[in-house]
Amino acid sequence: MSNVVAAIAEHEMREPARRPLTEARVFARLRRRLLRNHVSSWLSKSRLRLFLLVIFSVLFWFLLFVLFFEGFFFIGKYLPVGNDLIGSLFSLFFMSLLVMLVFSTGLILYSSLFKSSEAAFLLTTPACSDQIFAFKFQEALAFSSWGFLLLGSPMMTAYGINRLAPPWFYLMFFCCFLAFIFIPGSIGAVATMLIVNYFPRRRRQIAALAGLAVLLGATWWGVHLVRKSPGEVLSETWLDALLARLRFSRGPLWPSRWMSEGLTAAASGDWFTSLFYFCVILANAAFLYVVATVVASLVYRQAYSNSQGSRSGRLPQSWYWLDRWFSRVFFFTNASIRLLVLKDIRTFRRDPVQWSQFLIFFGLLTLYFLSIRRLSYDLNSIYWRNLVSFLNLTVTALILSTFTTRFVFPMVSLEGRKFWILGLLPLHRDHILWGKFAFAAGGALISSELLVVLSDAMLRLDWSIILLHTMTVLILCMGLAGISVGLGARLPSLHEDDPSKIAAGFGGTLNLVVSMLYILVIVVLLALPCHLYFAGLDSQRQGLVIWTEAEFRSWLAVSVALAVAIGYAATVIPMKIGARAFRELEA
Repeated sequence: MSNVVAAIAEHEMREPARRPLTEARVFARLRRRLLRNHVSSWLSKSRLRLFLLVIFSVLFWFLLFVLFFEGFFFIGKYLPVGNDLIGSLFSLFFMSLLVMLVFSTGLILYSSLFKSSEAAFLLTTPACSDQIFAFKFQEALAFSSWGFLLLGSPMMTAYGINRLAPPWFYLMFFCCFLAFIFIPGSIGAVATMLIVNYFPRRRRQIAALAGLAVLLGATWWGVHLVRKSPGEVLSETWLDALLARLRFSRGPLWPSRWMSEGLTAAASGDWFTSLFYFCVILANAAFLYVVATVVASLVYRQAYSNSQGSRSGRLPQSWYWLDRWFSRVFFFTNASIRLLVLKDIRTFRRDPVQWSQFLIFFGLLTLYFLSIRRLSYDLNSIYWRNLVSFLNLTVTALILSTFTTRFVFPMVSLEGRKFWILGLLPLHRDHILWGKFAFAAGGALISSELLVVLSDAMLRLDWSIILLHTMTVLILCMGLAGISVGLGARLPSLHEDDPSKIAAGFGGTLNLVVSMLYILVIVVLLALPCHLYFAGLDSQRQGLVIWTEAEFRSWLAVSVALAVAIGYAATVIPMKIGARAFRELEA
């Protein structure tokens, strides 16, 4: 792909004088031609992939829509401060979206501007720095924001239907979203270029520590918010206190406030207020984008030079004790596979982007699980404890699926330029895949089991339910690792060196959708018998008995057997498909 981009850009830059083109028109033509080639390639060679992507995306969108629709219906019907609560939740959602887009756009843009061969070629052309930045910025913004559009569109559609919003409300949401993403994208771009320019040796560490500080601060605030809210959960006193604490996200200078006020006004038919806030968002987005292009014109070339020329003079710290510990953990694997696992562990350890995100999200879950007893759940009800425990397990698995898609799925693709080295090793190619599977499954299993056991312990569940949950996590981890490694070998992108782009492509999207469907099937299969049985126990005083204990154990045994069979298939089948494709792969 980089050679194609280079050839097209070089051809456009050397247009004859009789057809003068500005640089912006050159890059616009380049973008259109690349997009047209991608679409024609998909339609001619990947129709099945395109069909599956559309089907899974529509299914995922519909499931989110149903979830949000029921949530908005419940808030509007049963909560006394429904409208104020929805406005505060929208503000909090868009504030979280703003923070996440700052980091995701910055990380993708770092790879595009400072690590890609395309950027290296374009810097040798007569193109201005700000035009090169604009070309790569549009690409990074598209990759970082499409997932949030997939998440936000069902939410706003469900809200519009609940509020009987006018048809132009949905168009307003799309326009506001397109303008809004330029605000965090521009901030992330400016921060990325300044960090690389002034701190070239510690750029990754600074970005990782900044993200860790922001998210840990948000976690502390969230736990403090829920723990200090008086009254019972969902009571009027509790909701009033919650709204008071969420008021900070509705400050008049926050873009989240502009989005929330504009969309709620559009849903109620107030086109004047909605248009006003859209103009505010658009004006600030345009201003910040201009600031980003000015910064690029001033520092991008110098930042690129610093990033390529700086080398740290410090000796690397010895972590061999950690390697030996991991070697003992994976004692059950073949010696050659164990060496490959250690290689992947060192790669993970040396990349702050990976381990910082891993610590952040699983640290958030740990803080939440430690605070379960203070969240006013009815811990005396076995029904609620069982329901909350399975919800916690599901959240853990869903976050794990995002990590396997983001970091495990691209692992085979990232070996593309070094694949000839793997071909020379005295190893069977299947061992390479099983080494990556052992790394992914082992890391996922250790972290997830600890979190689920912590959650169950805080909920004071019986040992038999804890054992069921640990087995469920084992099935999920093995299946998610098998799906990610197998599909990663079957659908590799050997010419792409940016893992975020690999994860955001067709293969990564398919992997995420299949992983989430797998989690849904396993969790529902094992949670449904427990839910029905404990709901009957909780309702015995009304004379309602859904299942006896013997019936519950029988149905649970059937569910466990089906879950094990599905987990085995989800692990073995993708690995066999991936191994077959990997053996036929040309070095």
